[in-house]
Amino acid sequence: MNELAKIGKKRTILISISILLVSIYSIYTYSLGSDGIETNRLVKQLIRFSLTAGLLVMIYKGKRWAKITAIVLFSLAIVGVLFAFNSVFYKDPLFVMNFVYAMAIYHFGFSKSFKAFFEYQNSNIQET
Repeated sequence: MNELAKIGKKRTILISISILLVSIYSIYTYSLGSDGIETNRLVKQLIRFSLTAGLLVMIYKGKRWAKITAIVLFSLAIVGVLFAFNSVFYKDPLFVMNFVYAMAIYHFGFSKSFKAFFEYQNSNIQET
């Protein structure tokens, strides 16, 4: 693995952790908005968190479909936050969410280091 791929690996891990932290925070605030914890809502949020974690693992493994799916979903999340921005009282978490998702879109879509890491992951899959 060359230096650019190592940087891509490190940044992929850091961005994935950031996305998962944003997801945990949204689960917390979503559950906090109701009168106590509703198990139905919590189960839905935990399923969403598990799917997000699974998608990030597939991106790390070098799956092209996962990368495209993540870029589309993160783009939709940014658009959704922009539409909801006027009606939400706490805007600081939305800034953080937009920033994390925008960084993920840039990293997975345009970053040279991620492309090098992605090619390295796919070359290892083909060799085995």
